[in-house]
Amino acid sequence: MPASMIPTYSPQTMKNFVVVEGLDGAGTSTQATLLTENLNREGTKAILSWEPTSGPIGTLIKQIMRGRLLAAEDRETTERQLAYLFAADRHDHLHNQVDGITSQTRKGFVAVSTRYFFSSYAYNARTEADFDLVDRLNRDFPVPQAIVYLKVPLNVALERLGKRDVREFYEHEAELKRVAGNFDRILEPLRGRVVEVETNGDLHDCARKVLAGVKKLIG
Repeated sequence: MPASMIPTYSPQTMKNFVVVEGLDGAGTSTQATLLTENLNREGTKAILSWEPTSGPIGTLIKQIMRGRLLAAEDRETTERQLAYLFAADRHDHLHNQVDGITSQTRKGFVAVSTRYFFSSYAYNARTEADFDLVDRLNRDFPVPQAIVYLKVPLNVALERLGKRDVREFYEHEAELKRVAGNFDRILEPLRGRVVEVETNGDLHDCARKVLAGVKKLIG
């Protein structure tokens, strides 16, 4: 992503919405799960979801990213198609009537999501044209009240990813290095609502830091 590009963030904040972001291999799924469990244990009703979702569009995205389904013959076109699919899946994630984030937060739940539109900027915006597309598709989505950004050394992330049975096409050194730089840039304007935690230490110590940081932001 060009260094001069800054996302057009919506002025709308969704209260009680917490997003966990970071590189593949940073522990986003693990820490989002622990955060949800810890909030519930302390008496705060919390639910967990993730992107891509388990809905019909999210399932399609997962098949493309794992190489089980060919979206286009070249990588560039595939990534543009994924940008559209992620935005459609995100809209469903927020607004579907069954378990959408909007309806859950209105019911009094804290909604924790593994990944959100920050990942679209970090992963899919390689060029200025890519950035413009991702920005157009995501600028109207509300900003979460709290963002957990998990940081991990590149070698640790790669070691963790090497243990997976299936590798997605972003899970390689050059891609991770690019994505890490993008995350740092796009989260800078939102530092006041970012909880940054290193995840190469003890798992539960990291979880305690995540919980403490989120509680300060959501009250």
